[in-house]
Amino acid sequence: MTTKQSLKYQLLAAQCGFAFEILYTIFWGWMAHNLPPASPNLSAQALATHFALHHNAILLGNSVAALVGVLWIPWTAQLTIAMWRIEGSSPVLTIIQLIGGTITAWVVMFGPAIWATAAFRPEIDPSTVRTLNDLGFILFNITYAATSVQAIAAGLVGLADKSAHPVFPRWVSGWAIFAGISFVPLTVMPFFKTGPLAWNGAISFWALFGTYFFWTSSMGICMAKDASRRLREESDLNMPRKQKLGSAIASA
Repeated sequence: MTTKQSLKYQLLAAQCGFAFEILYTIFWGWMAHNLPPASPNLSAQALATHFALHHNAILLGNSVAALVGVLWIPWTAQLTIAMWRIEGSSPVLTIIQLIGGTITAWVVMFGPAIWATAAFRPEIDPSTVRTLNDLGFILFNITYAATSVQAIAAGLVGLADKSAHPVFPRWVSGWAIFAGISFVPLTVMPFFKTGPLAWNGAISFWALFGTYFFWTSSMGICMAKDASRRLREESDLNMPRKQKLGSAIASA
């Protein structure tokens, strides 16, 4: 594979983060009725009624969300490449980030599978529906540490980049570290069924998903810009001499 072909794949991988954010919001958030999620304080019967009323939408939304979750893998792969170039021959933070991203991809795919299971048989006992729903949200949230180490490792490496063309501005790297740390309140989420720390609350849902999306989008933009710049440089390097001369004259 040529360097130019590899850079095209890297640009595509960087853009997978945007596709993940948009599609996951549409299918898991809007279609599966998780904007915000049903309250953890609902009775078993009320929650079962919610699942029955939106049966097909919850099934389809979560099924597609489980598919869309795979987009986190190429985004993580591109972040790994960008970090590896910065960190060098002993990339311990890069490897930590890669493992954290791999686990995150599993969580965002496995969680929707649990909610789809809860919706699969409308005739099942309401307490079973609620138990599966509880399992989905608790798994989805309290496994945040995998995503935290991914974000923090990426931020630390970004801050250490002293090259002529840093991939990540310092504020982007700083935000990644902040985002990773900001997930810590999810540790106590299982103790709350109402209020800002419940899984549908102002902190656990709206604020923390906001920091998460801003982190992934800001780093995704930087990676896409970096891959585009490298692709242009590679194209210029391999441009025929006459074409280079013509471009120079035109730009003058």
